[in-house]
Amino acid sequence: MNNFSYIDASISAISSYKTRDGNISNFTLRLADELQTKTLLNAIAVAHDRTVVADTDHRFNDGEAPLCSPIAFLDYVQVIMNKVSGLARRDMLGKRTADFGNGIDFSQELTDQLGFSVEPNQIAELVDEDFRVLNNLHAYIAQGMPYLTDIAPLYYHAENTKLDDGTWIKDNLANDFDEALTVFEKKSEEYRASITEIRQGKSADIDFSAKSKSTKRKKAA
Repeated sequence: MNNFSYIDASISAISSYKTRDGNISNFTLRLADELQTKTLLNAIAVAHDRTVVADTDHRFNDGEAPLCSPIAFLDYVQVIMNKVSGLARRDMLGKRTADFGNGIDFSQELTDQLGFSVEPNQIAELVDEDFRVLNNLHAYIAQGMPYLTDIAPLYYHAENTKLDDGTWIKDNLANDFDEALTVFEKKSEEYRASITEIRQGKSADIDFSAKSKSTKRKKAA
């Protein structure tokens, strides 16, 4: 993995999630410190190995339940790749336009978060390299669970979506960075449209002439 990678920043960002993936990230970061692993990807591989052992002990020896199911690490690698594509998109957009809000240069803030800065025309190449490395990790983890027969491949972006009948499918798939950018733009447009609709609906009904309710407390008798 080269020095210019979105992977470490992605894992760090995911560690703030109050979810299973956030827990896996924090487990990974603790192992990286404890074992002084070569990379965070090595720490993820070790975290998976330890989870397999813990899961086996839990199933057959009534041991403590593991942090998650071992299979969750495959989805976790996809979550990292999703974040890589998302951070790369933010990096690309930030370099296209000057971004100063409230006196803060948010493009510089992102550069500080990533730990590096490259030219816009290099970003797609970095994402491709991150995908290659994460795909190797994804395959390595899958090899550790030979009992799995139907493993979804790693995508540049993919989301788990639950259908009305309770079935889970992979949705918003992207097979390369350009497709990932299209997915993000579509989701961004849908979000802006929904927020606009909600906001305009409320704005149309507000009575700006209404007096505010008094908040003074009545004196005790």
